[in-house]
Amino acid sequence: MDQIESAPIDQSENSNQSHSLSREEIKTFSISALGGSLEFYDFVVYVFFAQIIGQLFFDTSTKVGSLLISFTVFASGYLARVLGGVLFSHYGDKSGRKNSFALTVFLMAAPTFIIGILPTYAQIGITATFLLIACRIAQGLAIGGEIPCSITFIYEHAHKSRRGFACGVLFCGIILGIFLGSSAGALLNHYLTKEELYAWGWRLPFLVGGVLGLIGVYLRRFLKETPVFKKMKKENIKLPVSLVLAKYKFELLQTAVSILALAVAVTLYLLYLPTYLNVYHGFKADDILFINSAAVFVYALIIILSGILCDKIGPKKVLNFGLILLIVFSYPIFNSFTPNNFNSIYFCYAVVSVATACITAGSIYRLAQSFPTKIRYSGASLSYNLAFGIFGGFTPLIATTLIKETELKTSPAFYMILVSIIALIFNFFHSKKEVE
Repeated sequence: MDQIESAPIDQSENSNQSHSLSREEIKTFSISALGGSLEFYDFVVYVFFAQIIGQLFFDTSTKVGSLLISFTVFASGYLARVLGGVLFSHYGDKSGRKNSFALTVFLMAAPTFIIGILPTYAQIGITATFLLIACRIAQGLAIGGEIPCSITFIYEHAHKSRRGFACGVLFCGIILGIFLGSSAGALLNHYLTKEELYAWGWRLPFLVGGVLGLIGVYLRRFLKETPVFKKMKKENIKLPVSLVLAKYKFELLQTAVSILALAVAVTLYLLYLPTYLNVYHGFKADDILFINSAAVFVYALIIILSGILCDKIGPKKVLNFGLILLIVFSYPIFNSFTPNNFNSIYFCYAVVSVATACITAGSIYRLAQSFPTKIRYSGASLSYNLAFGIFGGFTPLIATTLIKETELKTSPAFYMILVSIIALIFNFFHSKKEVE
């Protein structure tokens, strides 16, 4: 168990020969993935109850208007990720990845639980709205530091021949957080009446999420600092993010564009689509959420396979394949949606599960390999959170607005295609060089 603690992993170019997983690696990968799953559940469960929250916490007279406001609050949490990423990555690059881990998971658990006990607009008026926004911003700060820290932490712990696999395991866990959130929405919509959901049922997943977050805090105690950080921690960089902006602008832009495609794909297809199918095509919420949950579970498993593929053929080819799938199939998918046509939904999730898994594994591996150790957390954080914070968070709002303005239910597909084409172009210019 002390192997990783006492002897840094050989990160040289000639250390590609694979070896069996050590006990320390298994523990590190497992705890990181499980902790990420619990924390991401806390962040995304909001979107599966957006319609209910929109009507309980905002003063609006129309269903679509309520949805737009609710998704705006959803976006506020994403925007806060940028600030959270800068703050936590600065701390993590100077004081250690493990220390940052402990803070982010607690900052996520507390506001999640508070949302579950908030009084509604009918009870305290506009104060309820402001309190909800404050909780979402706190969650955004936490997740902005959490995911880039997880990427950096697990990448630096993994043997060079298994970095793709390590990233795949991590994001399998994180995406299972969406599965848990989607499952919570499906089960509550199925077993509770509408009156029960609006009265108290919607609060349950937030209360449970707060408790699960505390479990994540406990699990993080068993992790050790990464060996490569220990080697360079004496290097004094006053402001790591300034070095990223000064010397790694192109790497920042390249990785951000790839993450942008991931952000839009995950948010559009796995978070927003159940609401879209319910509002615009009349599908029952629990039916779609059950299908969505199954698709997210399959997607999470395929990420591991995609990560293994990254180790064998490189992340660039894996990423390109996923982007091409979305470019080719996004419009046919949205065009095939009609009321009660479940085959179109099965087809959608089959394609999206494979495409998004490839984009996830490829873009995350590229993100970690593009920055040196002394600024890896800051570089990964800025790139990841700019993409997710701006475009990921606003995707439900953009999709809903596009449909409203164009009166085309297929319009979100064009947004996905445009983003995928831009990412594909940038990916062709990516260097294969891996920095340490």
